[in-house]
Amino acid sequence: MRHTKITFSVLICCFILCGSFGFSEEFSIPKAKKIDHFLRRVAKAKKTKVFLRRGTFDESELNSYLNMIYAKRYAPEIKYMKLKLGRKNHVSGTMKVKLLGKKYEEVPSFLRDFDIEFSGEVECDKYRMRYLFDSIKINGTKFSPEILDEAFSATQGKVKIKKSLFDWFNFLPGIKKVEIDLKKITFFY
Repeated sequence: MRHTKITFSVLICCFILCGSFGFSEEFSIPKAKKIDHFLRRVAKAKKTKVFLRRGTFDESELNSYLNMIYAKRYAPEIKYMKLKLGRKNHVSGTMKVKLLGKKYEEVPSFLRDFDIEFSGEVECDKYRMRYLFDSIKINGTKFSPEILDEAFSATQGKVKIKKSLFDWFNFLPGIKKVEIDLKKITFFY
């Protein structure tokens, strides 16, 4: 009996240590709120500034913001996203997507749950940006970004202005430019 209690105590200690070192939560609410607070402050700021200011955040803060705040507000289909920021605006990452609800009833069931691995470069110009894909893998299968863009265009049958994977997107309010370097992102406002 005494031997069982000692073994049980050792196991509990191991689980506590593993929980605090190896299996700790990947994303953090304080890191996510740091970027969210910055972006809200920039959006509310007066627009009459002569010189650009900057806010720099590390990769873990950006990933926390994207997973804990941005995806929940603006892209609930994204269940998980992790970006790796490289030199000279290079970004690679992984994303888990689940298409649920009435909006996606017509999508075949085998296309409703998938993982995407991607790499490419961010390009900024005149208060907007776009992502230029180098490679895309969906559920482990490599696809040409151009072929996927054509397929995406073909599914938009009754739309007047078709969207593309390579479209330009406007920055969030107040942001003028973005630069990415090794494990950090800088927002200019």
